[in-house]
Amino acid sequence: MRVLQTRTTHAFIAIAAALLAPAGAKTPLQAQSGPEDRPVIGVAFGGGSALGLAHVGVIRWFEQHHIPIDVVAGTSMGGLVGGAFASGMSSDELRRFLATIDWRELFAGPSYRLKSVARKQDAREYPSKLEFHVRRRVKLPNALNNGQQVDLLLEGLAAPYAGLTTFDSLPTPLRTVTVDVRTAERVVLDRGSLALALRSTMSLPGIFPPVEDGERLFVDGGVMDNVPADVVRAMGADIVIAVNVGRLPGTREVSDDGLFGIVSSTVDALVRASTRRGLAAADVVINPTLAQFDRFDFPDAEALAAGGYAAAEAMKAALLPLAVDEKTWRQYLAQRAARRRVAIPVVAALSVEGVSPADRRLLTRRLSWQVGKRLDAERMKHELVRFAASDRYRTVSWELRPEAGRSTLVVHARLNENAPPLAMFAMNVQSLTNDDYTFQLAARYLMFDAFVPGAELRGDVALGSNPRLAAAWRRPLGDAGLFAAVGAGVSQQRRSLSLDNTIVAQYDQRQLVANAGIGMTFGVTSELRVDLRGGRTNIRPRVGDPGLPSISGPDAEVALRWLYDAQTNYIAPTSGLRLITSVRQVLAWPDPPRSSGIDATNDGLVQAEVQGSRFWGMQDDRDRIFVTGVAGTSFGGHPLATEQFELGLPFRLDGFSLAERRGDHYGVLSGGYLRGVSRLPKFLGDALFVGSWIETGSAFDTHSSTVLEAQVGVGMLVETLVGPAFLGATVGVHGARRLNVGFGKIFP
Repeated sequence: MRVLQTRTTHAFIAIAAALLAPAGAKTPLQAQSGPEDRPVIGVAFGGGSALGLAHVGVIRWFEQHHIPIDVVAGTSMGGLVGGAFASGMSSDELRRFLATIDWRELFAGPSYRLKSVARKQDAREYPSKLEFHVRRRVKLPNALNNGQQVDLLLEGLAAPYAGLTTFDSLPTPLRTVTVDVRTAERVVLDRGSLALALRSTMSLPGIFPPVEDGERLFVDGGVMDNVPADVVRAMGADIVIAVNVGRLPGTREVSDDGLFGIVSSTVDALVRASTRRGLAAADVVINPTLAQFDRFDFPDAEALAAGGYAAAEAMKAALLPLAVDEKTWRQYLAQRAARRRVAIPVVAALSVEGVSPADRRLLTRRLSWQVGKRLDAERMKHELVRFAASDRYRTVSWELRPEAGRSTLVVHARLNENAPPLAMFAMNVQSLTNDDYTFQLAARYLMFDAFVPGAELRGDVALGSNPRLAAAWRRPLGDAGLFAAVGAGVSQQRRSLSLDNTIVAQYDQRQLVANAGIGMTFGVTSELRVDLRGGRTNIRPRVGDPGLPSISGPDAEVALRWLYDAQTNYIAPTSGLRLITSVRQVLAWPDPPRSSGIDATNDGLVQAEVQGSRFWGMQDDRDRIFVTGVAGTSFGGHPLATEQFELGLPFRLDGFSLAERRGDHYGVLSGGYLRGVSRLPKFLGDALFVGSWIETGSAFDTHSSTVLEAQVGVGMLVETLVGPAFLGATVGVHGARRLNVGFGKIFP
């Protein structure tokens, strides 16, 4: 309380001094910011990730009480909010602008929703968030997120101000604070690209890559100047108001959570020391009470803004003397409106930088429509997202660059320092019964421009319960989405038959296969392809009597598959539908010997199958409602056990042991609710869910033999950095019960 009283007293003295001081010569910035008969008011917006959304509430309070903001400086999220305000937005416009942002997609890593269909398949088959760059040596990327979505967001915001001489010419003069890690110096950005200035100040180390600007390498400015009140003072402000959304400087408990705990506490100490230095230059300090939120609570934007509003209200004794009358307020708003730019310039020319010659031709062809027209920012975003979907480049961004009185649209791609190629790794654990599990370690090597421009080569190796070695090559045929693919591989799968949670028989199935196919992609959501596969199959009983004799011989099939994937994530998406529909016909298969007495056969078998899942985000996307479904039929065929449909996988009547129930036909429908109860630190993963679900369905040979099953499950799902972990228990109305443990792919 004593500190607050002292700060308020200092504020009154500063305000009185500014109001009573004789009129004198002002700097050019002061002259354009505030009239002669009132003080120039500046606000420093501090950093704090999601907590920075409280700044919107502070701005709203200022507007409602007619307190003008003449100059602005910001760090990190304070730079983003301050920059959007400086561009001319009101608090209502800020709220609407921030509401359009998918924060999870912005911060969670390279956007799954915007990846190409092939790269989505990579993510599902290798669901680790870590991809290794292996051009010269094995190396992790320098950030969890490539910054692509942030770049596109900021470029759209800054587009009307292309060619701005300095940030003093914005509706409200602006400075952003960043750190040049090469020189270890604080840098105050006051000119150049507005998008780059905003991107630099919020470049959180480890979350987003550093921003290159010539010889300089910028990261988030929070470590050196988290609340830049001194910058606001240097801009010519008579009254400096600092908004600190982070922890108040002072003594804090040091985390004892091992290595990551002490690292986190150390960074926190540096930011608090920086905040302490910044607040010393302020006349008034606003400290929103945000202890109930953490730095990644972006869905709570309205509640955070309310916290900022309440904090400003708590300081009204110090702030209200700065309020102006209605006439002066309208003049202030008119001045901001007059300096605001809304229209985006006409594009006179197109330049593409940082890409291969083939990609330059491709982008030039795709973007030529833009020349001679006002830039369509949304369509531009769509085209660049489409181009970047293969992850060939770290980011692909754009800017309008003034050249000889004209605006040139410059598209710039940034290569990863050590990629491509890329390496992906996965650990897969699956429970067969309550006591039996499979374990597999797998890796994929992905090379771009393999042999011809645009082609992709994938090499897979898996060790453990189901070893595998395979390669696949895919190349585009033109620019319309058509592609051709070939592949080959060898694999061994140990398959089990269970009864009452006990494995009663096992057999090994070895396959040597080659395939050739052709297909068409439709944007980043859909793919249709047909494949011809041929090879050799060898089946050997291993334990017990699986109902199959030893079989060996050539096999072949033709398959048609349609894939649709519009989900936002490959583990527990906040929204979207995913469907896989396939039809296959077996052209050749080794028959069991006549002496086996088996009347089932795979020869001429025709099967169709559909798998899908649909998710809805609830409670500001913390929770999920989901529905999954699978169905398949062999039409009139009666296949061998190798090709029958199996139950016992997660959300596929998983109260049964794997393959305890199988049939020529099947169908299962499941639905449930996942409640987000916690989050792992960003360097360890993401959300932790607990939930429950119900499942109903059956696997059967004939309709007359159908027994409809119903089961209820409860469990926990954790999105770790190296993949999803699942623990659940399911019981059925007919006595089935099972504990399920899994790591790797969970949902269809």
